[in-house]
Amino acid sequence: MKTPTLSIKDRAAISEFASNLPHALLIAAEQGLDGIGAANELASSEDSDVFYIKPAEKKQTIAVEQVRSLIASLRTYADKRRVIIINDANLMSEAAQNALLKALEEPNKNTHFILVAENPKLILDTVKSRCQLLQLHKTSPSQDTKLLSQHNLDASTKQQILFLAAGRPLLINQLANSPGKFAEYKEIAVDAKQLLAAKNNYQALKPLAKYFTDRQKALLLTDIIVNMIRFQVHSHGIDAAVSSKLAAAETAAKSLKANGNVRLALLQLVIY
Repeated sequence: MKTPTLSIKDRAAISEFASNLPHALLIAAEQGLDGIGAANELASSEDSDVFYIKPAEKKQTIAVEQVRSLIASLRTYADKRRVIIINDANLMSEAAQNALLKALEEPNKNTHFILVAENPKLILDTVKSRCQLLQLHKTSPSQDTKLLSQHNLDASTKQQILFLAAGRPLLINQLANSPGKFAEYKEIAVDAKQLLAAKNNYQALKPLAKYFTDRQKALLLTDIIVNMIRFQVHSHGIDAAVSSKLAAAETAAKSLKANGNVRLALLQLVIY
């Protein structure tokens, strides 16, 4: 099993959890962080039967039937530890989460659940309350540089990837290995620059409109805008105007992650 690239802080936490895996653990890993890698490492810390649940092919959610079927299979006797890894746990339907809740409330002996979620806000509070939390953090610049050194890329491309995917090893590898995905991110970055440079709402709305119907791209846009503003703050300091822009971008990103209306969330980027 390939060792996941994780922050030093997360390495210490995983070492602790590996020595005493809780009955239920929620790994919060934003896009580009290796939540599933962390889950696999924890599952392999002891000889275990490992089960996986994720959305079925061509489906956008984890259905209640998937959870019920797995729980039923766990009623049989097992002579070693069982670990159930639920990937994209925030995509469980409400019914699926309620079915899982019953298993969390009445745990089987030597059975452990690891939920991996990009957006824990979409998981029911009743489920989260029964899980210990492992919040993954972004990797350091030195880790990112070392990771990119494994790819045969020119210096300019590496620098752009480091800016677009800073601290997110899975995303770094994805952009380094996929010219198409890298081109998509660069295009979104151009729109982000236009938004930040716009002198009025009309100029800002022009590049923004195409994101109104695509939540995933809208999330990428807000993420890049936040990174650009933070870079500006790091280089030149912060004033009231920059502070307002950053607050608006962070609010828009939070709204999108909470499954809010895409158009209304993005409009916060131009009306603040």
